[in-house]
Amino acid sequence: MCRALDWPGRLIYLIDDDIAGATESSDLPQDYRGRLEKFNSRFHRKLLERADELLVSSPRLEVLFGGDSGITARIRRVMPYWPMPFADADHFEDLQHGRLLKIVHLGSGSHAGTFTALAPAVMDVIARHENVHFSYFGREAPPAFPADHPRIVRIAPMRWPAYRRWLARQRFHLALYPLDQGRFDSARSPNKIIEHAVIGAVGLYPENWVTASLTGGGSIAAPVDPADWAGVMRRAVEQGSELANLARQARRSLALANDQTAQRVLWAELLGLRVE
Repeated sequence: MCRALDWPGRLIYLIDDDIAGATESSDLPQDYRGRLEKFNSRFHRKLLERADELLVSSPRLEVLFGGDSGITARIRRVMPYWPMPFADADHFEDLQHGRLLKIVHLGSGSHAGTFTALAPAVMDVIARHENVHFSYFGREAPPAFPADHPRIVRIAPMRWPAYRRWLARQRFHLALYPLDQGRFDSARSPNKIIEHAVIGAVGLYPENWVTASLTGGGSIAAPVDPADWAGVMRRAVEQGSELANLARQARRSLALANDQTAQRVLWAELLGLRVE
């Protein structure tokens, strides 16, 4: 970071989170919040004021930095690009043969607060529907989850390369993405939406998260408070035959946004390169 700040040429700063907002987000794990607070105090503000170009991944960050008088950089929103194929909808045929409807929460430790709030709703759906299987990432199970339930699987966190390999091999039907109303979660990027397309899952997102519009209607809107998600999750499970159409719609819409050519043009312009 010191080398970046001392760089005499143009500085391009790509930002995927509201770093300063982490200091106000009590639901973040303490060690994670502490690392972001340290980065914010040592480097983040200096980089914002030093940068010639700011690339941000969410509308919230665009508004946040656009209203900051101390920032003189040009601000541009950039869609995260994933060089991975999106799943087709073939795995939804399993539901017609009575196989398990697979739900997943792909959030990391930074989503621990909302996931804990969501856990009772998940248990409600698991208890009511014997055809539902749930997977999630975590170092330990939330108190609401039994440690040995046959239809609940806890996956140990992975390093990034292993996670990408794992993700490409998975197929799920529903993906849960609860968010709180604090600054940090409000600025979340569309990355998880793309991940859900890779695994072929229909996303359940808070109804006020505008980024979900990238699915073109191929997702399900849930109440803002994840504690109130049981009803919408039950309806999604009971209307499983409609999920395949939602997944296809999301895949079509997100394929337009996850555009390799647009990324190449953007970075060629920023770095002064020719696009072959």
